Amino acid sequence: MKESYDIFISYSSKDSHIVHNYAKYLEKAGYRVWYDIKGLYTGVEFSNEIVSAIENSKLFIFFSSENSNKSEWTKGEILTAQKFKKQILPVRIDDSDYDKSLLLVLLPLQYIDCISHIYDDTFEELRKAVVMFIGEPLSPSQTNESQNTHTRRKDQKLSVTISVIASLLFSFFMMYISGENWLNMSLALFTMFVTAAVCILVSLYIIKVEKNWNQRATIVNISFLIAILFFLSYSMMAFGLCFISFDILALNYPSIICAILAIFAIYKLMSFKKMGYALLWFSASLFSIGSYLWINSLTFTFGLTLFACICMLVITLIIRAKHNGTSLWDRLS
Repeated sequence: MKESYDIFISYSSKDSHIVHNYAKYLEKAGYRVWYDIKGLYTGVEFSNEIVSAIENSKLFIFFSSENSNKSEWTKGEILTAQKFKKQILPVRIDDSDYDKSLLLVLLPLQYIDCISHIYDDTFEELRKAVVMFIGEPLSPSQTNESQNTHTRRKDQKLSVTISVIASLLFSFFMMYISGENWLNMSLALFTMFVTAAVCILVSLYIIKVEKNWNQRATIVNISFLIAILFFLSYSMMAFGLCFISFDILALNYPSIICAILAIFAIYKLMSFKKMGYALLWFSASLFSIGSYLWINSLTFTFGLTLFACICMLVITLIIRAKHNGTSLWDRLS
């Protein structure tokens, strides 16, 4: 099922420092916007994706400038929008004339004057024009019901299955490596079952309620879920050890804090916050330093550090992977 958009934005990558401000404003207003975030779509191999995005958009916005009027690529996008009978809204960001080959298409159209770049004023003027063309943006619930119902259900089933399996495996694994079952078998089993139950409930909540679920690729959602379940099961089992004695509490509370920090970092990443990525690296560093203070073994510390770096590399590759023309990394703010 092809993803649809409210707005397709056509512009020159040389004007990205201006255009991206408008695109992000429209996204924050609730519209689903397609735009070439990093100026990557300049080859024939990407033409099918761009044509599909134009075809599945309600409104085509052309940011007119000296750069975009000279661009053969934007000309092709405008002609494609005309072929699909899309409503075209020109937005002028300088006083250059339209290219002669596009005069018949663009000249009759009412345009928005954003030459001044006074964003507070021009942002609102552009938003009002968009509302006149396609109305107010759909709420997340309306969007899910009207366009992503089948995809969401499919992803949910897969994610729930993986989450349940991961919750059970992580809970047992954390009990085994902690050695809690050797200290107090009854408490260990109780903590393991409570941990598994909490992990399953948390994952179900994220899958069913988390507002940005449909805006990320399935592999990204599942990766986030697995990471959260790993750190959540670790902190739950470590906390269970604390009931045995105060000495164990004193030994484990730093790692519990690190795990909670990692969960918070992942939550921020899920909300498209770049701070989450930095916090995740910081948490990985704390785990590596803490491992040396705890075990006093350079070999173990080196191994854990290497493992943490590999995990962060995998996470980075996943969030940089393109999905519907953009990546999660591109959307981080």
